[in-house]
Amino acid sequence: MTTHPLPVGTRVSHINQQWASRLPDGTATVLDREGPWPDGSWEYQVRAARDFSRQPGPDNPESRTTWWPSWATAPSPTKEKPVNDNPHDSENAHAEQEVLSLHQLLTRAIAAVDNNMEEAFEVFGLPNLWSLTKPEVRRQVLLLAAWEARTATAAELASPTSAGQYAWAFTQYASTWAEQHPDGDAEGFCAGPHPARHAASSLAFDHDDFLLSLETALLLASRAAPTEGP
Repeated sequence: MTTHPLPVGTRVSHINQQWASRLPDGTATVLDREGPWPDGSWEYQVRAARDFSRQPGPDNPESRTTWWPSWATAPSPTKEKPVNDNPHDSENAHAEQEVLSLHQLLTRAIAAVDNNMEEAFEVFGLPNLWSLTKPEVRRQVLLLAAWEARTATAAELASPTSAGQYAWAFTQYASTWAEQHPDGDAEGFCAGPHPARHAASSLAFDHDDFLLSLETALLLASRAAPTEGP
């Protein structure tokens, strides 16, 4: 049973979004709250997706502010945290290295085949590798690649699939965040929380169409500066 009031910043979903139970990060963020009212209830001001009936993402950004009653507001059940929340934790340190290594592989793989997506899939076995990668790591790879590709143009990210739309949205998220945080870096951007992280989670945790997140990551990697490796 949910205990109210919820803290500002809590990721939540609405009870009428029954499909949202499979989303790791909910569908909205608590911005403010009012109450308690005489019946003991509260109201939450939330930033939610433009289309209430669909999960948040680059094509459905969390750009709408509205109020939800506490009886209809449930916190996200996720317990996962950014992989760099605690750099001294050995498990998180391993995840960080996995993110960096996978990002390097995607960057070098797509460059080696002159940005030919299908050839990169076949030559490097990327679909199988991506399918075996934890969603949390896939999300961080998307964010890191977006940060590295934040100056890319829409034309450079053109694609016959919706991956191009996602890639362009992620670069815009990263570019905007960089402008708002002049001293920010990749680590800060990847840690969140911000709309890019929520969008990356929605894409990375989509088990039904994991190739879309892989194509998006490769498009971003194709415009990213190669990182140094051993």
